[in-house]
Amino acid sequence: MISKRFIAAVVIINLVIASGYSRPFFNKKKDILIAQFDSKPDPDDIHAQAALGCMLLHKDLKGVNYYAVAGAVGIQNGKYIDSEELFNMAFGKKWTDAHTDWEGSVQKITNKVAPILKKGGKVWVQEAGQSNITADWIKELLTLFPEDIIKSNVIVAQHSNWNEDKTDSTDLAYVKSKTSYFALDDGNAAPDADWGDRGSYSTPEYRSKDSKWIELAKSSANKKAGALWIEADRIITEMFPDGFPEEWSYIHHNGVDYSDCVENWWIFNIGELADDNAKFWDRYITN
Repeated sequence: MISKRFIAAVVIINLVIASGYSRPFFNKKKDILIAQFDSKPDPDDIHAQAALGCMLLHKDLKGVNYYAVAGAVGIQNGKYIDSEELFNMAFGKKWTDAHTDWEGSVQKITNKVAPILKKGGKVWVQEAGQSNITADWIKELLTLFPEDIIKSNVIVAQHSNWNEDKTDSTDLAYVKSKTSYFALDDGNAAPDADWGDRGSYSTPEYRSKDSKWIELAKSSANKKAGALWIEADRIITEMFPDGFPEEWSYIHHNGVDYSDCVENWWIFNIGELADDNAKFWDRYITN
């Protein structure tokens, strides 16, 4: 009898052959992470910023070169949630504010990634938002590098249909055509949920309605990690003093939603070390 695992492996191999490129792996010595957050209008990005900040404190990501982007928005409506102090705490001086300076941010990102590509490294994009700004800095890169270099060495990870729907359609098509674009399963969905299935790359469910996670984070013995979550909670409470009104968000229920970080989980090939909330908290937040 042929096992389901064997069949799944064959399917993945066929998909790889059809797509023209295989799943690459992050090289700390050569590569860079570009973490792009929209923060509009859902506060899940605020939790994701705190969660990524915690990951960067851990030995798993020691030595990782990174650059973060605030305000990487698309065509969605709603209010922007400013989290400048959280960005400072989580990323130091390694970030730019596209909400206040889009064109300047495009140039800053270009200046960060061009030397990586020149040295043969890869650029990994955590698309925790829309692809509008990605399209703009890819256009800049294409004035400096051949198309095949960009296609092979700029890796875009996106887990959300909603983010794609809220991206300018021309920009989304451009990014998909010019980069190695990987559609990951939705980090809001349980691994066995059909609605979150976006292809061959499964992800954990990085959210929960249980309020224990935010309380554990804010009271963590890991003081640096705890401070990030205290600040994230402060930002959301200040923005929504009566609670986030939309019931579809687990943050409405005093839960956590750092679903965009499944892209980090995939990019850094963390696997079973943090493939659910309990493991993530134990490894990156309360440890």
